[in-house]
Amino acid sequence: MRGKTQHPTIPKPERQIKGKFRPRRPKSRKEEAEFGPGKTDILVCKKCGAFYWYKSWKARLSDYPELKQSKRIKFVLCPACQMIKDKKYEGEIILETVPSDFKEDIKNLAKNYGKRAIVADPMDRIISIKEKRVKRVTAKRKRGATSRKEFKGLKDIR
Repeated sequence: MRGKTQHPTIPKPERQIKGKFRPRRPKSRKEEAEFGPGKTDILVCKKCGAFYWYKSWKARLSDYPELKQSKRIKFVLCPACQMIKDKKYEGEIILETVPSDFKEDIKNLAKNYGKRAIVADPMDRIISIKEKRVKRVTAKRKRGATSRKEFKGLKDIR
């Protein structure tokens, strides 16, 4: 049996076939990221003004290390603005039976929380706050979970 090599540990479809290579390895987590592989240009959101470089969206271009270096700039919609346009969201908080004296405080707390979140990560924002019952729609699931901790004193939180 000198001419043929048997590979008992490697399954038949993955064995190297003469003249061909094994199938490509599975994509890494970075390659299968939520927004696809990284772009080489600087992207600017048409709507909110967020900047994209080094595989993530940032609030300010002044943080870019090679600002003097010439790079192409493209104007696009960032993923968060695209979600708002498509009327999609990842998290929702509904506060029911809120005492009227706390309503304004809770609304201000949510707005301030949203301002801090967008500075830390422009893709992480509060999309809307509705008045009838305090309903907060977020662009990230994680924000919904963390703000539940802030509103834990109220009874009806979903």
